[in-house]
Amino acid sequence: MELHTADMTRLPFERDRFDVVVSSLAIHNLSDPTGRASAIEEAVRVLRPGGRLVLADIRNTRQYSACVQRLGLHDITRRGAGARMWWSGPWMPTAVVTGTKPIRVAAGEGTARP
Repeated sequence: MELHTADMTRLPFERDRFDVVVSSLAIHNLSDPTGRASAIEEAVRVLRPGGRLVLADIRNTRQYSACVQRLGLHDITRRGAGARMWWSGPWMPTAVVTGTKPIRVAAGEGTARP
């Protein structure tokens, strides 16, 4: 495992590099919805086909779910992270959005799932 620090809207990695991309309590810090969408698009760009995306955050997770669906991920879930991930109480819970990037297949064969 490696930890990198970078601008989440312009990741310095080639396409399809990582098996798993995780963002924990970070994307909500981008105040603009367009910036949040850019961060998710970058996460999906660097995720390899068949790889898993995990986004944990305290706000905007419905937007995140819609974004990963628009980007073509499948097996998308959105669920609460539980009481241990509340920030100062149940009025600020953490939710987790997950999805899997489709595996590319030969032209005319559709999209395969892992």
